[in-house]
Amino acid sequence: MNSVAIVSPSFYPMIGGVEGYVLGVGSELVKLGLKVDVYTPQKVLGKDCGVPEEVISGISVHRIKVPLEFSYRIKVWPGLVDSLESDDHNLVHVYSHDSYAGFALVAARRMRVPFAVTTYGPFETHNDYGPLRTGAFRIYDAVITPQILGRSSAVFIRYPALQGWVESLGLSPDRIHLEPSGIPRKSLGQRTSSSLRGKLGDGPIILYLGRISPQKGVQYAVASMQEVAKQYPKSRLVLIGPDYIGYSRELRTRAAEMGIEENVLLMDPIYDEEAQLEAISECDAFVMPSSFEGFSQAVMKAMAQGKPVVVTNVGGLPYEIDYGKCGMICEYGDSNALAGCLLRLLSSESEASGLTQRARERAKAFTFDVLAARLADWYSKIAE
Repeated sequence: MNSVAIVSPSFYPMIGGVEGYVLGVGSELVKLGLKVDVYTPQKVLGKDCGVPEEVISGISVHRIKVPLEFSYRIKVWPGLVDSLESDDHNLVHVYSHDSYAGFALVAARRMRVPFAVTTYGPFETHNDYGPLRTGAFRIYDAVITPQILGRSSAVFIRYPALQGWVESLGLSPDRIHLEPSGIPRKSLGQRTSSSLRGKLGDGPIILYLGRISPQKGVQYAVASMQEVAKQYPKSRLVLIGPDYIGYSRELRTRAAEMGIEENVLLMDPIYDEEAQLEAISECDAFVMPSSFEGFSQAVMKAMAQGKPVVVTNVGGLPYEIDYGKCGMICEYGDSNALAGCLLRLLSSESEASGLTQRARERAKAFTFDVLAARLADWYSKIAE
């Protein structure tokens, strides 16, 4: 096993979980001696992602034109087949069982190499897409997903609770492997310097890092500040991340209508890893109110920096914080429950301290070098 083709729906310079993971683990696989090629769209959500061919951190990146992109998940991507077949690979690994996985499967069959998929779970659990899309996702998972996963040599799952779902589609346990996301090893060292605190004053800072979109639940984080601000008038919710759909305007309007515009701050994305960690180091609590997360790198970075976190009870987030041992859990869409968790963390230093001590230790098991070594072992076994 010396070469792997990774198909990713998006890649650097786009910001997100799969982008950060594929870059981080891919670069570590290169250090282990593997040739890593990443195949990704030239444009994602209308944004041009860079030159067609380049090398990043030892990874050969191939950006391919997508003639039709109906959504982030639904792409007509025939050029992927030819691109994959143009090089020699021992294995094709696709991130998510979206529609483009079918094109990668065709290429793997033609190349006569193993085909692996990383799944984040049934699409209907990816909440807040509306009844029409949710219904379409349910049909897709009933008809297409079993075909893609059933033809895979291996299925990687982001969190343990997905084991039963994948087995229900007819896969034997020996074909299912746990592949959580993670963080760079350098994220473990605590940071102290940042200009964030100086800009926001002496009130508690609640931080969110991620895309600014309704699927991320940021609207509920904003609503939670109504209760938080009653006890901590100088508190600030800081939302940092890319806004690809213009959702920031609506959030500012909502904050103004609730009378908490001074307690909510939206900032441009931070691309530099070190600057992200410095910003995290300044917060008093970190929040991930998302409707779905397979595994949040931002949450794990906050854990590594010793910050108390609040996550929603969706996807892999409960597993990530060890089911409440390293953070607090609330239900998605419940801004009152979210506010209650935040107020408990802000008012009880002892409770927050107990969570963060365990969080720091847990983060050590989820660094990219550790995850890449495990993945390389699985690649070798699958290729055999």
